[in-house]
Amino acid sequence: MTSSLGLAGDLDDVDLIEDVEEAFGVRLADDEIERCSTVGQLFELIEARLPETPSGQSCATAMCFYQLRRALQPHSAIALKPQTSISALSAVPVRKLHQIIETECGLRPPPQYITFWGCLALLLVLALPLGLFAIGMPWWVALPSAALGIGLYRRAPIQLPDEVETFGDLIRIVASRSIGAFAAQGARLGPTEAWQSFRDVLSDHTQLSKDEIGPETLLLAPKKATT
Repeated sequence: MTSSLGLAGDLDDVDLIEDVEEAFGVRLADDEIERCSTVGQLFELIEARLPETPSGQSCATAMCFYQLRRALQPHSAIALKPQTSISALSAVPVRKLHQIIETECGLRPPPQYITFWGCLALLLVLALPLGLFAIGMPWWVALPSAALGIGLYRRAPIQLPDEVETFGDLIRIVASRSIGAFAAQGARLGPTEAWQSFRDVLSDHTQLSKDEIGPETLLLAPKKATT
């Protein structure tokens, strides 16, 4: 049975396309995208926009390592190496880490995942006040819950992906999500490097691991037959 990324087509496919475009620094035409039903067909559109001859010989992952280490080393008490546990950067809030990667390095940080406390904060900010209003409580009763929710959300809204256990894991994800930027700086971007980065980006939008994603993998989840 052919595997699928499991996209529902309710704008989650748009998010994926935008993520791919930003990673490679390209723009895809809407009519071309509409004709794509598999991962392989989408990759062919990306590959067609790559330079015929790889523009550089440097390794994007190595370039990413040196850039991130230069920016993040002041925030770590120990030397940052690929095998260094990501806990060495525990003093840096995830929001701040994203800001450093994005603004100081000009790269794309890992995808953001809301934490348990972030979910609780959203519940307090949105659901609880609405519930109090629904039962006729005065508006000022909802203020403490809203204030607490905002405080929790600002303190712990996002977390790194679970697979980021070492500094090397962070480097790999950032390098894949910024492959177009590194190619512009002289990194290799041939079909092999492009396919690896392409699968890394797709894996952020599906339950499949990158090793389970192949050219025949469907973009959208198959529609269930109606009886």
